[in-house]
Amino acid sequence: MRPESLKNKSDFDRAFNNGIRYQGELLTAIIAKGLGTTKLGIIVNCKFGGAVARNKVKRLIREAFRDMKGKIHNTAEFVIIPKGKAEKAKTQEILKDLSNIIRRADIK
Repeated sequence: MRPESLKNKSDFDRAFNNGIRYQGELLTAIIAKGLGTTKLGIIVNCKFGGAVARNKVKRLIREAFRDMKGKIHNTAEFVIIPKGKAEKAKTQEILKDLSNIIRRADIK
């Protein structure tokens, strides 16, 4: 089952305006704490590659987020932007980077 997602521009704008940016090795995350339910939005730039590469990275990020969602007790909206290195990364590497970001954001 997919995590709840940020669907339209106003959802993303709310997360960008109220959130704090965290940098990881593979991901950049904008995290807005305490905004309703826990939701995920993924932004992948066209420079990242073709549709196949972009969709693969989105699937890996969703899978890593799904694994982490049980450990997140506070509500927050996440906007995840993968960096160039994420294209070659495996799910476990993305999961490790995402967990480091969440730990630094003090959401657990």
